Amino acid sequence: MVKSLWIMVAIAWTGLGAGGAMADGNPLARGTAAPAAGVVVAGAWNGTDLEKRSACTNPAIEGDHGTYAEFDVGFDPVAHAFGIDEKAISPLNCTYQGSYTGDGNAPLTWSGTLSCEDGKHGTFTMRSIEVGANSLFIHLDVKLDTTETCTIEKVIAAGRLP
Repeated sequence: MVKSLWIMVAIAWTGLGAGGAMADGNPLARGTAAPAAGVVVAGAWNGTDLEKRSACTNPAIEGDHGTYAEFDVGFDPVAHAFGIDEKAISPLNCTYQGSYTGDGNAPLTWSGTLSCEDGKHGTFTMRSIEVGANSLFIHLDVKLDTTETCTIEKVIAAGRLP
């Protein structure tokens, strides 16, 4: 039973069960401004912020970290602006603001600045994004550049109910 559940999850995750339709259902990866039918990117999402920190000024904070957070996503297709306000339980709040590119044939790119209320600041570049009706996955590379300098590989994984 458990083994078959994991097989079904793996098939759904890779899109084999949908004949590749998962990529078609990802409006941001297509680089289009109009989300697929029924998919709204903007709004509140709840989930996790996972980080792998390295090359930090303070080596004691290197390694794997994670926290629960609410992510308020803003998406402006006219200005090509994409932003996330993260409210973590740590209780640290951070904002990711940047512009995105994509013309429907090329993958979406998103980069910009990160600023947190504790004074941390840096830049980020997105590796990948997947958006579904109930799921949001964003993979980022972050470079902190103020009192704390770190290289961070970050995954934001969140969901919401309709």
